[in-house]
Amino acid sequence: MAAHPLAAATAATSAPTVSTTLGAATPADSAQTAANRFLHSFSASFDATLASRYLFQGIDYSDGKSVLQPNLQISHGPITGVAWANYQPDLGDVNEVDLSLQASHTIQSVSGTAGYTYLRYPNRVGWDPSQEVFANLSVAVPLNPTLSVHYDFDAGDGSYSTLGLSQTFASLVTIGSNLFYQSHYYGMTGIPSVEFKASATFPYAGMSLTPSVSRFATRDNADFSGPGAQIPQGWLVSLNVVPRP
Repeated sequence: MAAHPLAAATAATSAPTVSTTLGAATPADSAQTAANRFLHSFSASFDATLASRYLFQGIDYSDGKSVLQPNLQISHGPITGVAWANYQPDLGDVNEVDLSLQASHTIQSVSGTAGYTYLRYPNRVGWDPSQEVFANLSVAVPLNPTLSVHYDFDAGDGSYSTLGLSQTFASLVTIGSNLFYQSHYYGMTGIPSVEFKASATFPYAGMSLTPSVSRFATRDNADFSGPGAQIPQGWLVSLNVVPRP
C-alpha cells in the first residue's frame, strides 16, 4: 500500500520567503497514476497440466486418452477469476471449459474459498452446460486436511465432495489421499473412488515442474455397484508446469 503523502511543514522566520511550485501534477497525471495503481493491483498466473487421461473423481472423461489442461488465474485482492480448459489431442478438440469467480479468506491456520463456476462442454454431444457453487476449506496443520463441496444447481442437480489429506516431506515430495463422494450428482450417489497420490516439485529451466502419479481404488457401493456402474480402478500420471516469473 502506498504511503500517505506527508504535509510539508512551514517554519516561521523573520526573513522573507519565496514559494515556488515545480512540476505540479495535472489532472491527466493524477488520472494516469490512479490507472497505473489500479492495473498493478491485479496479478495473474498460468499453469498447464499434461495428464495420461482426464479422471474426474476416478471417472474417465477422456476414454483413456491423454489430455492437456491449461489454467489461467487473475486476482484482485481476495477475488480471483479462473479459466480452465480440457484439450484432448487425439480428437483435436477442447471439450470442457470452466469459468469461475471466487473469493478467499484466511484466519490464522484456516483458509476458505467460496465461488461460482460455469461449465461448458463444447464438442461433447449431449452434454449440457451447467452451473455450480462451491466452498473449499483447508487447515495448515499436520496432514493438511482439506474439504471441497460443489453443488450443481443446473444440469447435474446434485453435489460432489472431496475430503483430502496430504503431507510434504523435505519440502519436495508430497504424499496424499482423496476420498470422493457424490450425492444425486447426475443421478448418482455414493463413493466413486479413493485416490492415493505422490508428487514432487522442483525448478527446471525457469519453470516449476510437478510430476505426479495416482492410483484410484474403487469398490461396489450405493449407485456405484454392479456391471457398468462400478468405476474401474486405474492409474493416472501427470505433469504440471508453472512458468516462473
